[in-house]
Amino acid sequence: MRIPSFLVALALSFGAAASEPDDFARQWPVLGACPPAGAPSSAPSDKPVACEGAFAVILDESVYRQILGVDLGDLAAFNAEGDALPFGPMPAVYNPPPSAWRDAAWFALPAARAEAPADLHLHVTRSTAGDLNLDATLSHGPPGSVQDILIDVKGKGQDVEAIALELTLDAPDFSAEVSIEASEDLQFWRTVVPAATVAQLRQSGQTLVRRHIEFSPLSATYLRIHVLGATGGLPVEAVRLLLHPAVATREELKRSSIGADFIRRDGRGYVYRLPARVPVERLNIALGDDNAIANFSVSARDEGERDWSYIGQMTAFRLRGGGVALDNEAMDIALTRHQEWRVEPSIELTETPVLEMSYRPERWLLLTHGKPPFVVAAGSPAARRSNFPLDALVGQVRAKYGRDWQPAPAILGAMQTAGGEAALTAYDPEKKRTWILWTVLVLAAGAIIAMVLRLLRTPQDS
Repeated sequence: MRIPSFLVALALSFGAAASEPDDFARQWPVLGACPPAGAPSSAPSDKPVACEGAFAVILDESVYRQILGVDLGDLAAFNAEGDALPFGPMPAVYNPPPSAWRDAAWFALPAARAEAPADLHLHVTRSTAGDLNLDATLSHGPPGSVQDILIDVKGKGQDVEAIALELTLDAPDFSAEVSIEASEDLQFWRTVVPAATVAQLRQSGQTLVRRHIEFSPLSATYLRIHVLGATGGLPVEAVRLLLHPAVATREELKRSSIGADFIRRDGRGYVYRLPARVPVERLNIALGDDNAIANFSVSARDEGERDWSYIGQMTAFRLRGGGVALDNEAMDIALTRHQEWRVEPSIELTETPVLEMSYRPERWLLLTHGKPPFVVAAGSPAARRSNFPLDALVGQVRAKYGRDWQPAPAILGAMQTAGGEAALTAYDPEKKRTWILWTVLVLAAGAIIAMVLRLLRTPQDS
């Protein structure tokens, strides 16, 4: 879809920049197709974009690894003539809302008899409001009696990506393997998760809990949690679902993982460096020792900073033996791009723990203009992307093409060299201004001191 020229000219007038692709270390060609105006967005093409339009570009790990600035200022886009293009974080109106937990309507199912058929057959009715009702003999039951769980998703237009089991307050120690199945009619089921561990164990005065089950986002009317093996059942009090509005491109919903590199010991703590400016929203600490438990204090900071910012506490464990294989769950944190991380265990460890981060790749809005090919460039201590009024611009486009208008999806091709190492060693004008400021301050302080000394040497009139 072609963007009106006057709108692009308006954006460029706000953000004229002297930077060009060679001011950045690396670049990536923008790949995608140009749908006609008003047509629904299709999957991105593997051909370079060759038209003017608006595109939603998903950043990948190779881009994050090249970015130097915590504000992602050294990430820009250009056309074939080296002109800067309007490019920046996707306006909120075009980003799907974040996933949210919701209490689920669930029903405890009796243990299936050995001679019972594999599929579940229930007497089901629906109210005029569309709510699911099962036979009255199927209730939540007393704590600890839940063998299988049937969930009425009630998530029209939403995908499910995780289940959380809320355990009863007096739940005993247990460890169970469960599978997750999905169905649209309660007759035909498909396996979503073949096996996952749910457990609560007490050891050394600590309670070790694993109650979340994650899977690729899916659309389903019903879910069934089936307990594998001969266990006494799950002490479940409530069930929650993590729901996300369904979107055409499921890749946008998937988390990516990246490991932090161990740097050094700092007292009893371990210091790591994250090799990319990814938007971290979850972290996990994996112990190297079997049958180990440790509480960790987690902190982070940016390179060059002196003080650590406290992130939170988490308990890491790795249990093996007696038919149990249990590891801790990851910890959700507020989104951050810190690159240095420090974890301090409550006990001395014989093996260095592994620190892994999870993040969701971001969607950025690109408005192409001029001659193709179009590229995204990153990696510079000096060059900066101009600030374009993208919110105002897309508002005008939306008014022209309708409320349902969406930018066309695009992806990035293989990384290429732009300015290379020369761009990474370019002099940072911010540092120049800092040195000038300090020079002025030192000279001013010296002048004041000289004046004071001269006054002290001058005899006072009687």
